[in-house]
Amino acid sequence: MEIIFKIAGIGLITSIVNQILKYCGKEEIASITTLAGLIISLLMVVDLIENLFTTVKSLFVL
Repeated sequence: MEIIFKIAGIGLITSIVNQILKYCGKEEIASITTLAGLIISLLMVVDLIENLFTTVKSLFVL
């Protein structure tokens, strides 16, 4: 359950930084920060999926 809050926090921080940078006229950097937030969130999800596959594999291996 805490992973949902972590991903939501990353999204919130990314959104705030994005809006501040767009306000300052730094659209390119704002896009990069948004992409970085997305990559960090995806890496967290990939780690969860890896743990799921490991658990399922351990159930079927003798």
